[in-house]
Amino acid sequence: MKYSFRFHLLLLPLLLVASSVRSAETPLTNIVFGSCLNKVEHPMLDRTLLVPMDLFIFMGDNIYGDTTNMTVMRTKYDALKNSRFFQGVKKKAPIVATWDDHDYGMNDGGGNFAFKKEVQEEFYNWLDEPKDSPRRKQEGVYNAHIYGPAGKRVQVILLDTRYFRSVLARGNHGIEPSGGPYIPSQDKSTTMLGETQWKWLAEELKKPAEVRLIVSSIQFVPEFAGCEAWANLPHEKARLLELLKTTKASGVFFLSGDRHWCEFSKMDGLAGYPIYEMTASAMTQVHPRGTPTPNKYRMLPKTFHNANVGLLSIDWGQKDPLLHVKILDVAGETQLEHKLKLSELQAK
Repeated sequence: MKYSFRFHLLLLPLLLVASSVRSAETPLTNIVFGSCLNKVEHPMLDRTLLVPMDLFIFMGDNIYGDTTNMTVMRTKYDALKNSRFFQGVKKKAPIVATWDDHDYGMNDGGGNFAFKKEVQEEFYNWLDEPKDSPRRKQEGVYNAHIYGPAGKRVQVILLDTRYFRSVLARGNHGIEPSGGPYIPSQDKSTTMLGETQWKWLAEELKKPAEVRLIVSSIQFVPEFAGCEAWANLPHEKARLLELLKTTKASGVFFLSGDRHWCEFSKMDGLAGYPIYEMTASAMTQVHPRGTPTPNKYRMLPKTFHNANVGLLSIDWGQKDPLLHVKILDVAGETQLEHKLKLSELQAK
């Protein structure tokens, strides 16, 4: 038994390396996603390494930089990059990422942040983006990927809700408990994505795919609650719903982070089929208040406020593929979950 155990320990690194190399014809079965890492060592990070994964999505607040000093930013990115967690994920699966305000460098920051170009460079250095990559030349870190063969394609669209976003309106909103000081803007010239990213997104949504995961660092579906969310720019939220409808982009499922709690939301009808969103946050923190802000679109009565990670599993073997999304806690127990058939995400 001792010899067998040692043999498997020696073999494990080879298996991990092999598993991180994916063929374009291999469909994604298990997609792991998380946000808000204020530590590089935490039991939840260790637990995540035990979760089966074909892809890992960093959804923002991947570090807590909050700085204009790029040496400080680089040091925090290097700590994550060299951590047991990051290196373990890298050996198991491809990594894709976007940012939120704390790894953007400014709490609640938007397009007016003076150091956004410098921070973008640090973001791509963290991910080892090639020096000659077109992504390094674009403004903003939005990106998209398609995995798997025809009939089993998963498109992952990672939005940048920071680089171009207009300054948010503030005021008295009377929401209790409140997520922040912001109010919905009536100024339709304000933007979430910027015109260049909007045009890019429209083209991405026209590409063929069976499942489309739209990753927004801030929440898309939930109603206005004073916090940073698409609800603060209602005309931009309506624009995205209209874009889904006009491009006839089926299979859309939103993933988000930011809030330091988990919830499952559903909005009916506006895109031609229900829009679902799973918010998974935070990987290494406990929400101090425990009580979430109001959300009339909250589908499950339960929310979850301790360290967590999200897992989306797709059963391609069924005639109508089954999507099973859930939130896992530090013990690997399921705290929130929902199952839906891919046919439920088809434009009528």
